[in-house]
Amino acid sequence: MSTTGPQIIMMLIGGLLMYLGIKKEYEPTLLVPMGLGTLLVNFPGSGLVTQAGSESEGVLNVLFNAGIATELFPLLIFIGIG
Repeated sequence: MSTTGPQIIMMLIGGLLMYLGIKKEYEPTLLVPMGLGTLLVNFPGSGLVTQAGSESEGVLNVLFNAGIATELFPLLIFIGIG
């Protein structure tokens, strides 16, 4: 498990976002998921994003390629709103 400097900085930012959302109650419905996502994505070996030198694709990469790159998710959102 090799953690780089930018990953550690982003994990600290994710922890700060979760702290502000939970303890200080600054928009907890927004900050807690953002902080948790920041922690999970930057955690080495989590499998959420495709890691360098890995054959398997990460979960977020699969969702991006299936829904955002093909513009399916925005279409479904606007159909649901309309």
